[in-house]
Amino acid sequence: MPVVLRSLSDFKKFLRKPGATLQIVQNTFVDRQDAASQAAYRRKGLYEPRTLRAMSKKAAIFDVKGHDTTVWLYWDRGTRNWRFSGDTVTVPLHATLGPPDAVVYRCVLPETGARRAQRRPAAASKSPEAARPGL
Repeated sequence: MPVVLRSLSDFKKFLRKPGATLQIVQNTFVDRQDAASQAAYRRKGLYEPRTLRAMSKKAAIFDVKGHDTTVWLYWDRGTRNWRFSGDTVTVPLHATLGPPDAVVYRCVLPETGARRAQRRPAAASKSPEAARPGL
């Protein structure tokens, strides 16, 4: 099932689904840093997948894959400038200095095992052996 986000409400519903994962695909602030700083951000797990740990009215807390840390994402400070497009959410970073920056998250749901399991028996039932049980 593809992820289609049009609003903060859709985003919150997505986060509540089992296995929902956020992946940073672009962070313009980090992109402007030198190579050593970018490497340090990567080592700290900036681009690792994030899964929901808890959610409140104003924020979500995520676990970062492969790291013993959590990351917060707040939406209480206004989401008017957030952009939702298909499976991505663009969140502007508000800094007092420098050009405007943003983080782009890709929202991914795991492929359900139930769909795969349903397809296999259906294909097996078409075989001649399956048509004659007990032989």
